[in-house]
Amino acid sequence: MTRRSVVGPLILILLGGLFLAHNVVPELEVFKLLSTYWPFLLIAWGVLRLIEVLLTAAASRPLPARGLSGGEVFLIILICLVGLTSTAVSRHWPRIRLGDRGMEIFGETYDYTLSQEKAVGEKARIVFDNLRGNVRVSGGDYKGLRLTGRKTIRAFDKADAGRTHEKTPLEITQEGDRIVVRTNQDKVAENRNISADLEVTVPRGASIEGRGRYGDFDINDIDGVVEITSDNAGVRLNRIGGNAKIDLGRSDIVRAVDVKGSLELNGRRTGGDIEIENVQGPVTVTGAFGGNLEFKNLPRQFRFESRNTELRVEKIPGRLAMNLGNLTATNLVGPVRVTSRSKDIKIEDFTESLEVDVDRGDVEIRPKHKPLPKIAARSRSGSIELVLPEGARFELSATTERGEARNEYGDALKVEEDGRTATIKGKTGQGPTLSVTTSRGSVTVRKE
Repeated sequence: MTRRSVVGPLILILLGGLFLAHNVVPELEVFKLLSTYWPFLLIAWGVLRLIEVLLTAAASRPLPARGLSGGEVFLIILICLVGLTSTAVSRHWPRIRLGDRGMEIFGETYDYTLSQEKAVGEKARIVFDNLRGNVRVSGGDYKGLRLTGRKTIRAFDKADAGRTHEKTPLEITQEGDRIVVRTNQDKVAENRNISADLEVTVPRGASIEGRGRYGDFDINDIDGVVEITSDNAGVRLNRIGGNAKIDLGRSDIVRAVDVKGSLELNGRRTGGDIEIENVQGPVTVTGAFGGNLEFKNLPRQFRFESRNTELRVEKIPGRLAMNLGNLTATNLVGPVRVTSRSKDIKIEDFTESLEVDVDRGDVEIRPKHKPLPKIAARSRSGSIELVLPEGARFELSATTERGEARNEYGDALKVEEDGRTATIKGKTGQGPTLSVTTSRGSVTVRKE
């Protein structure tokens, strides 16, 4: 009987596991991983087949007449075609878009200049209704609304583009207490490829509301409230005097710097990078973000919530950064509470209390100052390291249910073993309780 290769099933298991991981962790960019690392499938295939041949030879069994079957050759060709195509699409994404605006490789591009002015009040609420295109708003001393920009239409001929241009006039209208800037892109069919990039100057005291489907918002030097809602947008806020609220479907980046009010950010689907710095009010971030997230100088309460991680911090005078696999933070004002399904965590220089609960991941905790805060850390699968300043007073219980316990702090602590369980216990004086537990992994306590 012909011996079947195990390579095919293993590759199926690998691909199935990758897509399952994407379902469990939507932040995981499966397409990007496949477009970059698909050659590893061929390398792994070759290594596994070579191992099979060597094992067959070592067992003195007949070697296969052919190195690859016809079906395997076909599958290799298919993998190469799909891999090369995905790589090409990934590298040329700006020129070949497969997103909500369709594939942009047909027709010609026609540009039309936009320009309008309108007198508005110093504290006017200005709404930008622009389905597709970028909006840049700057506050200044100008007593009105000044708009310039460019409308881009992709069409098969100039006459067709002209008809689309006439159907989508730029309008600035008064609607109750709001000034509405409307590009009227909804007056043409959904499949029409049209966008408008706007450069706008408004009174510094104005409030801004942006609504769109695809395109970035860049808002600077505004003393009022800023609200952005979009299906797909990068958002950059700088020097905002009021509260800011951002609700996005997808985003490559959200940056908010120097906001005097509060900040609410909601990412309804997969998002990219986040940079938030010097926001004076409370900060709340919810949703799925798969890029690099950084938070600095936040003097009020900070709350973060995603499918994988929940975080509560009273203040962040220092810095907190995280991505899909790691969370690092320094100089936090507690209470601090971190809960995560899968993440390596390193936290140092914090006050009040710290609570960490991780399903999978290593934990490193460094309270640099005395007196120590209360600490409770648990990892169901991962090692925990506790680094304490010399001369600190505390009562410690550090337990591993299946792993090694290492006491590198000194004679004040003792290691006790009971079967596969090991515990480090000790007391150095009247101080807080430090409780550390891991179900599978090592626990280490040492001196700073």
